[in-house]
Parts: sequence; structure tokens; C-alpha cells
Amino acid sequence: MMSRASVLPFVLFAFLAMPVLAEDGKKPDTQPSGDEVKDAIGDAMKKADEKSHTFTAKLDLEAGGAPMFNTEMKGQHKKPITKVTTEMMGQQIEVYTDGKVAVQKDPQTGEWKKTEGQNISGAVDPEQIKKMIKSASWDKKEAKVGSHTCKVANAKVNKDEVKKLFAGGGMGGNAKVKSSSLKFYIDKTNGRVYRMKLSMSLSIDMGGGGGGTDMSVTMDYRYTYSSKVSIEIPKEVKALMEGKDEPDDEDPKAHGEKPPKGHEGSGK
Repeated sequence: MMSRASVLPFVLFAFLAMPVLAEDGKKPDTQPSGDEVKDAIGDAMKKADEKSHTFTAKLDLEAGGAPMFNTEMKGQHKKPITKVTTEMMGQQIEVYTDGKVAVQKDPQTGEWKKTEGQNISGAVDPEQIKKMIKSASWDKKEAKVGSHTCKVANAKVNKDEVKKLFAGGGMGGNAKVKSSSLKFYIDKTNGRVYRMKLSMSLSIDMGGGGGGTDMSVTMDYRYTYSSKVSIEIPKEVKALMEGKDEPDDEDPKAHGEKPPKGHEGSGK
């Protein structure tokens, strides 16, 4: 069985790169085609990316039939930056991503490090989501998420795309999805997603020896939209995102600061 330490990168990758409960309600008036439902999901995810929001996500992970993690992640998103924090194995995990580069603080040394070889995107790419979905349909019942009346989209995942995601996350292309349940809760009025739930059973051969570990992942994810979201990016994180080895403290303009008087340059 995998150790808890070895599965930590998987947890972060699965949460950030692969987002998504149903309650009783009324039957929707129409039943669009599968492609129309997929488009509605893509539009909902695009709106989430464009709107500033906070989110919480409860994550449960089992490996080999034994519980490994039960934790809650918290995040903030203000395009293009997403910040995610959580606690795992008694250690504080902090990650920043601009959708292309992810930077994580080493919980033991406090050093910021770029996450190499991982296609992490806390602000989920709508096109990536659409590729992950093999088919989708509206549930017969609507659901309440807080004060929001939502239509529920049930989706089946494209297993080949899931394998690509795990390969991009450094897990190899050996992930085999056994079963999955992917639900999106989309507000009837504004078309935004307010809740997602992903339940997946899969087998991963991390060593490439032909064996495999059975894993079960459940993520219950909720959004709260707010224009007041503000994310302060540490200068070390910004430097790594810009491809620098360390912050350029000598150039205050690199951080959006105004140079001291008398040091503005000729400007002509």
C-alpha cells in the first residue's frame, strides 16, 4: 500500500485539477440534449473562473480500503490567481496557481517551490472540464444549495481524459477508473455553479510493476461569490511564477511599486 507521504501529491493534484449531492426539488421544464448540458456546464465553470469567489471542499480519500485522509480545503480565487490552503498529516499546505504554474510552500522548510510536471489549475479550465465529460444530462429533480435553486447536471467522465490528467500530475498513465459520479449544481437564474461533487473509484499503478492500489476519492466542493476577494501574493511566489529564481527586490516596479522620488529615470 502507498504511504501517506507518497499519496500527498496525488491529493493536491486530484483536488485542483479534477473537480465535483442531490436534494429533492421540482422537475425542470425542459430536457436539452447531452451536448447542450455539457455546454451549460462549461459556461458555468467559465463564469466561476471569471468571478471572484471563495470555496471550501471536503476531501475523503481511501486506499486499499483503508481511510487515508479526511480533510477540508479552503480557497480564494481572483482571476487569474487561486490560493488553496489545507492541513494534512499535521502540516499546513499552501498553494498558489495562476492556472499554468503552481507554487507550493514546503511545510517543513518554509521554502516556496514550483510544482514541476503537474498540470494544476485551481481555476478550472472550462474546456478541460468539457473534455473530461463523456456525456451529461439534467437530473429530474432540482436542488437547493443555500438560497440558490439549482439544476443538477449528472455527468459521466471520459476515462481516457482522466488518465491524461493523472499522467500530467506525475502519476503515470496507469490510472484505471472503475466507477464515477460527477454532479454540477448550476443556479437556474445566473447560470453559476454553486456546488460540485466528484465520487470516483480507481486503481493506480504508481510503481509501474503491473500491480495497483485501489483508491476511492470523494470531493464535495462549494462556491461563494464575492467581489471583495483579495489575494496577496508573496514576492517569492510571484518570482517563481514569472520564471525567476528569486525576487527582484532591486526593481520596485517589478512588484507594482512606485520608485522613490528622484529615481524615476529620464523618461525621455
